[in-house]
Amino acid sequence: MKQYLIIYLLAFGGFLVGTAEMMIAGILDLIADDFRIAVGLAGQSVTAYALVFAIGTPILIAASSRIERRTLLLIAYAVFIAGNIAAFASSSFGWFMLSRAVLAAGAGVIVVVSLTVGARLAPPDRRGSAIGTVIMGFSLALVLGVPLGALIGDLSGWRTNFALLAALAFLLWIALWRLIPSSGADEPVPPGRQLSSLRDAKTVSGLLVTLFWIAGYQLVFTYLSPLLRTSAGIDTAMVSTALLVCGLFSVAGSRLGGYGADRWGTARTITFSLLTHAAALVVLPFASVSIIGALAVLAVWFGSAWTTTPAQQYYLVSISPGAADFVLSLNNSILQLGIAIGAAAGGLIAELSSVRQLGWAGAAAELLALLAAAYSFSRIARTAESPRL
Repeated sequence: MKQYLIIYLLAFGGFLVGTAEMMIAGILDLIADDFRIAVGLAGQSVTAYALVFAIGTPILIAASSRIERRTLLLIAYAVFIAGNIAAFASSSFGWFMLSRAVLAAGAGVIVVVSLTVGARLAPPDRRGSAIGTVIMGFSLALVLGVPLGALIGDLSGWRTNFALLAALAFLLWIALWRLIPSSGADEPVPPGRQLSSLRDAKTVSGLLVTLFWIAGYQLVFTYLSPLLRTSAGIDTAMVSTALLVCGLFSVAGSRLGGYGADRWGTARTITFSLLTHAAALVVLPFASVSIIGALAVLAVWFGSAWTTTPAQQYYLVSISPGAADFVLSLNNSILQLGIAIGAAAGGLIAELSSVRQLGWAGAAAELLALLAAAYSFSRIARTAESPRL
């Protein structure tokens, strides 16, 4: 039972990390007003966070390969706590930007190490579910963290959010320090051995699955509000309801993806989720002409999209046992890159054509992800040591 308690604590940590990243959307105007800057300039704090997360995480993971994972996780949480305290105490926007960089450095390591520690703690036939549980914490940040952050910011000021995150992360640090067993020093993984994973066709194509999957998802999600307003003519309240539906089904999808990876194998789960994801995006432009149709398709879309996440993470861990942390860190960097590509491509399509065309473009990206997945699966040798597909 103890290991499952730790896994749920790691999921709670994912909720804190996800909230620290995503709640900026709900308090950005408050930050801009406080520092007396334009909202566009305040938004660059999001860019700074993403860049440090994307570029810094693989470097930090590679550099810390000699540190025991329990110790590294506690160090990363200490950095995360320091970043929140710095954000709370920021006297200028420059200091706030620096605090976001510190937060991103800690968060990137937390994400990777939480997934690997969670997988190690679970029995072999429950590792997919363990990863799904940890990822569920991140998806809960979308449902609870973002609206709570906006509410707290409105009632008590935006700085209160960072003070609360620091306090909760400190309590979590104490719990993890007491509960996570020491496993001794991990076998050092030389940088050359970690980088060699990039010469492995199945790993590279596996990472491309993440790139195309998240690009197709973000291509539509970034412009979901104008798409719903244009197609269904819904108001702000219904957009909020639609986003709530998205968040709830993302949580359900996270659980389903972990269960599916254990029960049906990663290949079947990833293939099914990508096909369902693509089908939902194809139908979305037609279904979104009515509120009921839009909500139904959004439920399927988000459920399938987040079903891919734990299965994909587990697959990458399975095919790169000697450099799992490094590959997961690359995967998270590619995730950030795919988000940027998807948002940019969606904007271009919306400008040149219409937001109603975004669903089909997103579906095309999901089919590219499916092709990359099929190639990666085909490269795995059918041996006893091969990961369960």
